Amino acid sequence: MRKWLVVSFDLAVLAGFGAYMAMTVWRLPEDLRHRLLTASLGALARLTGMSG
Repeated sequence: MRKWLVVSFDLAVLAGFGAYMAMTVWRLPEDLRHRLLTASLGALARLTGMSG
């Protein structure tokens, strides 16, 4: 029961943080949002060993 409560709380916190970050990025100017998305996808591609 306690483990389920901790996991549920962690999921709620992570979901809230994800929603906050999505809204923050959404409010950025278009060119800055595009550069941020390109840089983060490039970093993810390098981490996973894919070309990007």
